[in-house]
Amino acid sequence: MMDLEKILNKLLSLGASEAELYLVKSREVSLDLTQVISKARTSEVTSLGIRVAIGKSVATVGTQDLSEKGVEEALSKAIAIAKTTPPDEHWVSFNKEIGFKPLNGVYDKGTAEASAEDLVGVAEELLNSVKEGFKEAIPVRGAVTTSTHEVIYLSSYDGPLKRAETAAGLYIMAKVEEAGKVGTYGERDVKRSFKDLEPRKVGVEVGSRAKDFVDATSLETGDYDVILHNDVVIAILPVMLGPAVSALNIQQGRSPLIGKKNVKILSDLITVVDGGADSSLLGSKEFDDEGCATNNTVIVDKGVLKTYLYDSYTAYREGVKSTGNAVRTYSASPTPQPNHLHLRPGDSSLEEMIKESRKGLLVMSTIGEWLSNSISGHLNATITHAYVIKEGEVVGTVKNGVISGNFYELLNVKLAMVGKDLRILYRASAPSLMMREVRVAGK
Repeated sequence: MMDLEKILNKLLSLGASEAELYLVKSREVSLDLTQVISKARTSEVTSLGIRVAIGKSVATVGTQDLSEKGVEEALSKAIAIAKTTPPDEHWVSFNKEIGFKPLNGVYDKGTAEASAEDLVGVAEELLNSVKEGFKEAIPVRGAVTTSTHEVIYLSSYDGPLKRAETAAGLYIMAKVEEAGKVGTYGERDVKRSFKDLEPRKVGVEVGSRAKDFVDATSLETGDYDVILHNDVVIAILPVMLGPAVSALNIQQGRSPLIGKKNVKILSDLITVVDGGADSSLLGSKEFDDEGCATNNTVIVDKGVLKTYLYDSYTAYREGVKSTGNAVRTYSASPTPQPNHLHLRPGDSSLEEMIKESRKGLLVMSTIGEWLSNSISGHLNATITHAYVIKEGEVVGTVKNGVISGNFYELLNVKLAMVGKDLRILYRASAPSLMMREVRVAGK
């Protein structure tokens, strides 16, 4: 193990007025899938992040060359960059509130030590179950993975702090061909332990839904009752709300929520929490990436914006406390980002939402939502898979429509129902949502 205290003292002796070290060890095991297991890979990498301040001038350097020479060069580079970096007038200091919140269940030893061979059974069950969904369904591509993330944080104020988290995931896409037409569908699952993954459930669903979409037609432009399946809500929420509640974007004028604290921005059916200290949510951890204890922070409470998300830099700038949301890579400075955006479930079932729709769409998956504009709040998502609803009944499937509109209007005045079908994926969790009279562009 590297002598981090020695490295820290070296930085201070070279002229740093403050210094911090962020050592991260990552391990990933993966099986790539087609109709069979096509490739197995295991990778391990250890990276060192170095951040120094000389007065109000700050520099960050990262290295994966952990030889004595490589580390020495990285230290010298960090000091040299800081000496030539213009002072930041808003700089106060690195995080001084060093601490952690003990969490159980974020690390699974079996997953951390899993080999590619350990994942073969999961992969085979996933592939074989596709045909249980529909006998002519064929797996196209997929993967089974495990990952382990270990962090040591040390600064000139305190430490070291140590934490470790694991995750396991699977994904499969299948296709069905009939009379020259092709239907496809993909699904995934993510857990803390690979033993908790549900390959059969995912495979059966993918095979069945791929069959459903063989006869999918193009969507007609119109106003629809739109039910966003929980997967779609999970895809949209971090894109639209995550950047908007970052205190850095607020302070730099890049958010539609500037000056909106304690203002109603969404429907009173909506409550969103950053579950940084909720071990049931993937992305939770004992401390953030600058050694601040994480929290379960209520961001939106029954539609009202209660707070932004802060790291130490943005918190010191406003004279408030960090919410424990510093996120970084080893080679970049921390910025405030959600640990895990959790939209609390309501009390409506998906079946009830469908029955309440007269002319509706149940949107199962989209693409392109990541190109939406979080600064203006404009959402744009292309539908790849949706069920058509007429008078409370599913009557067919469609593809290629575009949902376009203001995110804060869609989840406010147009929101009618919040589902109880909570789904938890990495960094976000949500139920399905139903909205009225949403304009959807089609052919």
